[in-house]
Amino acid sequence: MFARGYGFVGVLVACLAVASCEDQGGVKTERSSAERVAAALDICENEENTAEGFAQSVCANRPLAALDTQIREALVAGSANVSDAGAQMLVQNQRRWREAVQFSCGVGADAEPDSEQQACLEGQFRTRLQGARTAVQQMGGYTFQRMELVEAAPFSTQAAIASGLGDMAPPAVVRDIRFPRIDGPQTPEIQRFNDLVAQQPQYALSDGVNEAVDYEIVYAGPELISVRFVTSEDAIGSAHPNNSAKAVTVLMNEGRPLAAGDVFRADSGWREFVTARAVEEITRQFSDYDFVPPQRDVRETVTKPHLWLVTERALVVVFPPYSFGGPHVLGGTEVAISWADLRPYLNPAAPAPIRVTA
Repeated sequence: MFARGYGFVGVLVACLAVASCEDQGGVKTERSSAERVAAALDICENEENTAEGFAQSVCANRPLAALDTQIREALVAGSANVSDAGAQMLVQNQRRWREAVQFSCGVGADAEPDSEQQACLEGQFRTRLQGARTAVQQMGGYTFQRMELVEAAPFSTQAAIASGLGDMAPPAVVRDIRFPRIDGPQTPEIQRFNDLVAQQPQYALSDGVNEAVDYEIVYAGPELISVRFVTSEDAIGSAHPNNSAKAVTVLMNEGRPLAAGDVFRADSGWREFVTARAVEEITRQFSDYDFVPPQRDVRETVTKPHLWLVTERALVVVFPPYSFGGPHVLGGTEVAISWADLRPYLNPAAPAPIRVTA
């Protein structure tokens, strides 16, 4: 993930560009060929990809130039599996990331990085390389592309003084918001999925809050896709970041979020069973703290479908920090209950993989 963690106008422009291509049916033409994508991503041959001085600095820096080449190769490989719109977004995402990483590591526009900034840049480029290798994923018959709302702005001297950090203040405020998008022909159902999982910034960079959202697709199939989101909001100068988690599970045939009735029979007693299992499991997980979660708090969480992840084998209930009656030091947790154990309570018409076959 980006350090701690495009602008809103950038988001709008990018989305309009994607929409324009998707109106053509998510097609792939020679505009997204490997050669064209590679040329657009080549920072040393095409300086418009980032700030001019930073481009020159990267290209003259052997470790950074080598890492940038590997990132480019990974993104070009991913572009082979996406439409013209998807290839365009890969290029735009990388350009914005390069612009943001310069500020994140505190590198001046026309300055050579010092040793600390060099270490920061190398770390960021290595992390970016790992992410580039999974920017496009093929799962469950879908092609998922990572969308990125990435931006950074220098943290001013005045803001550093106001925060109480002074010289200890970070060089920049950063935003790194990620979510999946299904590439290719945009059916109404796929468009609805893309709308439901899209994430937006909650703060302006001028608010001085590092904001990050990351995700994991835990299940993808013809009937259902389930995505875990992890968020972090870190106000510069605060004691600790606010971390949270949620699930977005979409019924693909209907293009809507999963509801309790899609999983359980209404009067089956599922609430009591899931609550009891969650209390037992959370007590076991935090036995070193001699902590037993209040049943009322656990029940309130387990009955919220936006905290349910659907996997091949189990229902996973996501417990964000504070959601089960524990102090901040315990953070959040998850509780998995197998579909086999839930069989007596399940709706027989539930979508796969929820319904249990003999």
